[in-house]
Amino acid sequence: MTKAILTIHGYLTDVNDFGRLYDYLDCYDEVVPVQIPGHNGKVNFKAFTVESTQQAVLSAYDALSAKHDEVDVVGFSMGGALATWLCALRKVHRAVLLSPANKFINIWLPVSAVKFYGEKTVDTYRNAEGTFKQKSRVTKDALKPYGENITVAGKVAFSRTFRYMTPRNLHVFNELVKQSNMWLASSAPISTPTLVLWGKLDELVPYKSVQYVCKYFSDIRTRIYPDVGHAMLYTNLDDRIIKDTMDFLTEGNFDKEVPKRK
Repeated sequence: MTKAILTIHGYLTDVNDFGRLYDYLDCYDEVVPVQIPGHNGKVNFKAFTVESTQQAVLSAYDALSAKHDEVDVVGFSMGGALATWLCALRKVHRAVLLSPANKFINIWLPVSAVKFYGEKTVDTYRNAEGTFKQKSRVTKDALKPYGENITVAGKVAFSRTFRYMTPRNLHVFNELVKQSNMWLASSAPISTPTLVLWGKLDELVPYKSVQYVCKYFSDIRTRIYPDVGHAMLYTNLDDRIIKDTMDFLTEGNFDKEVPKRK
């Protein structure tokens, strides 16, 4: 028996959305990152259309399905929404949806962020020992990794999302999500075993997107992270996401250590 995996990246980004996850996919006989038209290499967003994107996803899946007994799919953001669409159309073996953008935007982010950083600051300070200055330093150090993650997310946003966002591209994105949701609703219940991973600090995708997707899958589980934003696999928190993803894809047989990103 052979198996393959398909990765589907997000809107205005590229195959690098999956970062170090690729390093742990050697249990598959073939790994294919879908290159959404216009997004990878020398970008040309005139090539980004609803039809070209759907065709890229379907043709990549069908090519793998013709060669392998099982094909798994991992999708991030828009790629997560496209993965739900693919599950409605094809017999996907297992699917992982990383912050699937079937719904957006996360209007509750300010509340979630203030609550998380406030609680983190208070708890760290209370549990620290020493003088006020020493406890303040410990608290600052504890929050530093999260500040670094915000910087990373900001760099991705400014180098890709804000740079290439146009009314035309946004229209294509909206139509892809709309059609994905239409297929979900018309094909339910979808039997593909599915894992949804989402963080409460997600800047773009709200929790209602997770709830929405869960309505249409008969075998679905979720993992919610209190301290993770949208750039899930770009940051120093990616070790947990990789571990949870691989545990699910290997049905609990993942035995590798995933070191924290430096």
